[in-house]
Amino acid sequence: MTTVFQVISNVVDWGMTLADAVAAPRVHHQHLPDVIEVEPGGLPAGVAEELRALGHTVTERPTVWGDAQAVAVRRDGTLEGVPDPRRGGMASGL
Repeated sequence: MTTVFQVISNVVDWGMTLADAVAAPRVHHQHLPDVIEVEPGGLPAGVAEELRALGHTVTERPTVWGDAQAVAVRRDGTLEGVPDPRRGGMASGL
């Protein structure tokens, strides 16, 4: 769920292309364990330290996780398929 939300937010809120949104590093947090997990490059410089100063536990994962294969309908009605480059997926259609 976190992966899907972040891809959608990257497109809608941050104006990223679908390909950039799918490829972007991800951040994950859940109630238990109460840890913010970050992919390499997932937070701007200094943000992890600021979160730690506020009492949060932040862990950078050594690898990426999650996988998103995305399809969007362009304004002209055509489809755009984007595979997640971190897992070697592919987009194909008829």
